[in-house]
Amino acid sequence: MTFNSNEKGNKKYYEEIMYISSNYYIFKKRPKTKTHSLVKVFLLYIILFLLIFIFCLFIPNLYILSVIAFIILVIYIYLLVETKYKLREFMKHNNSIITIDETGIENKEENEISSKLYWDAIEYIIINKYSICILPKNFAHFAIYIEINAKNNVYKALKKFNKLDLLIDNSI
Repeated sequence: MTFNSNEKGNKKYYEEIMYISSNYYIFKKRPKTKTHSLVKVFLLYIILFLLIFIFCLFIPNLYILSVIAFIILVIYIYLLVETKYKLREFMKHNNSIITIDETGIENKEENEISSKLYWDAIEYIIINKYSICILPKNFAHFAIYIEINAKNNVYKALKKFNKLDLLIDNSI
C-alpha cells in the first residue's frame, strides 16, 4: 500500500516529532507518553529559571544559585532559538511517500533520502495527536514519522499485514 504523507509546512506535526525525537528514550520505555510542543516546553523552563533567578537576586545568600539559574536560563534560551530554527528548516521539507508492504514500512522523499524499517525491527507504531511514529527496536535504525492524515491508511495496512499488535493509539 502506497500513499502520500502531506507534512510540508505543518508546524504542529514538526513540533510533535521534534518532541518525540528529543525524548526518544522515554517513548521507548513508556510508549503511552503524551506529546507536547518542544517550543512550549522550552518556554516553560525559561520562565521557571527566570523566576528562580529573580527570586535569588533578592536574597544575598543565594547569589550563587542565581548565577546557576542565569546560566541555565541562557542555555534554554539558546535551545529555544535553535529549536525554532530547526522547525523553520524542517517545514521546508517535501512531502513524503509512504509504502507499507509485507516486508515493512518505507518512507521516501522525492529525489532525496529513503528509509525502511522491516517488521521485525519495529518495536512500536505510536499514533499521536498530529503524527504517527514508527519506533525501531534498536538505535541502529531511524524512526519513521508520518502525518496524522494518513492514520486510516496506516491502520488498513497494519490490519492487512496482521501487525495491529505493534499499534499504540495516544491520539485520544
